[in-house]
Amino acid sequence: MDFDFSARLEKPEKEVAMKVISIISCKIFEDEIVHLLEHDKKVDEILILNNESSEDIVRKFGEVGVPCREIALKDLETHRSFKSLQQEGSSGLILVLDILEIVGTGQKQRARLKMNIYDAILKMALFSDGLLLLYGLCGNVLKDVEKDFKYLKCPLVLLRDAEGEITDDCICATLGGKKSFMEVTKDLRGERTFMLTPMWAANWEKMVLANGFARSLESLEESKLVFKAAKYTQVAKINTGLKYQHNFELRVREFATFYEFGITEIKAEQAIFERCYTELKQSLMTHL
Repeated sequence: MDFDFSARLEKPEKEVAMKVISIISCKIFEDEIVHLLEHDKKVDEILILNNESSEDIVRKFGEVGVPCREIALKDLETHRSFKSLQQEGSSGLILVLDILEIVGTGQKQRARLKMNIYDAILKMALFSDGLLLLYGLCGNVLKDVEKDFKYLKCPLVLLRDAEGEITDDCICATLGGKKSFMEVTKDLRGERTFMLTPMWAANWEKMVLANGFARSLESLEESKLVFKAAKYTQVAKINTGLKYQHNFELRVREFATFYEFGITEIKAEQAIFERCYTELKQSLMTHL
């Protein structure tokens, strides 16, 4: 599925200093990132921070033939090296990815989730000319993120829908925002439906734990009581049109079998991610 970045940065007649844009994202959105960068030929280099959550996205870039390089940012000297490149008159566009671990929004996990994201913003802002945060509000954990980082010298772009609202969570974002989510829910005609994206399905056991539905993998059976109490009867496979996660169908069936759910399918598009990514690149034009 190709798309056209109508607002891509064109090469100026006179070379400008190298620009660094950064994406801070939950692992849940790694397929959307691969999609964006597979179709954007204006990025000169992709750097991925090496951590426990980066292995899969590096593999996926390799599978689609998109060059990338893993780096470690352990101290401020590494950050300063980016700035020195900018100041030395290098040109081009570097994109740095920080893929964060999956953390739920339960009461015990909220502080950890917020700390991880805020730490990443502070770290990446040291060398970035623009930041894109691929998170929803996550149970209102990030409701004050714009206010808390209004002092940043680089623009911070959030995951907003077509109406300009920050998306509630990863499912809401994948469906296109709150309005689209409500329309999909209405079409389900009141049947309680649990929705799975490809990455949610791939990590469903971890996601169940992260959201506090069970205490451990060994006690995953506990989560059946949670879903039963919530009166879920089926699972919706959200077809995003992306094929980077090869075991999507299998994992949805495993989830449905475990919870004794029926399976339905919902189609989704990449417009919200493409729009926010384009906004990030446009922000460089206004900060030259």
